[in-house]
Amino acid sequence: MPTPRLRKPKLVDVETHRIVRYRDGYDYIALSYVWGGVKQLAYQLGDTLSLDAPIPATLEDAMAVVHHLGKKYLWVDSLCIDQGNATEKDEQIPLMSAIYTGAWTTIFNVAGQSANSGLPRVSSQKDVIPQMSCTVGGQQLLSLMPSLSRQISRSLWHSRAWTFQEGLLSPRRLFFTNHQVYFECNLVQCCESL
Repeated sequence: MPTPRLRKPKLVDVETHRIVRYRDGYDYIALSYVWGGVKQLAYQLGDTLSLDAPIPATLEDAMAVVHHLGKKYLWVDSLCIDQGNATEKDEQIPLMSAIYTGAWTTIFNVAGQSANSGLPRVSSQKDVIPQMSCTVGGQQLLSLMPSLSRQISRSLWHSRAWTFQEGLLSPRRLFFTNHQVYFECNLVQCCESL
């Protein structure tokens, strides 16, 4: 995790919706997504995410995934780094590699066009593309899903400057696409389809 001389990053506690400081031993999940011009609210340490100001769908869905995976903490740049505070940004940006390396896993929203897109298959099925099948001569045939690398290379997410670092440094990766969810680590890649 971060070097001792630098301040430790903030995290979102997905149970209490409070912004907390990272402590040694915390398992957290990081989020990689496209902001897409969506205005992000600034939160300070100890703040509770406001129900009056809606949280972008991708962030809300990521919080649900963190909870579903049995974890408690989420790191997301827009909530955990005060974008209007130059000192905090200067302090936290050098920690980015440590943040992604230290994450238990990273959620990647490859399908998203903005922070309001949400994660496919989490809160909405609207953009999910099913795997097609048919029966020919008594045999069940399934369509091939596009490869993860193809979906990544064609995504808006892939055009962001930080994506190479986020993907390379994360020990485990959950990619949400319109076709399916992929899990990847340094040893294996798994997906939902056959």
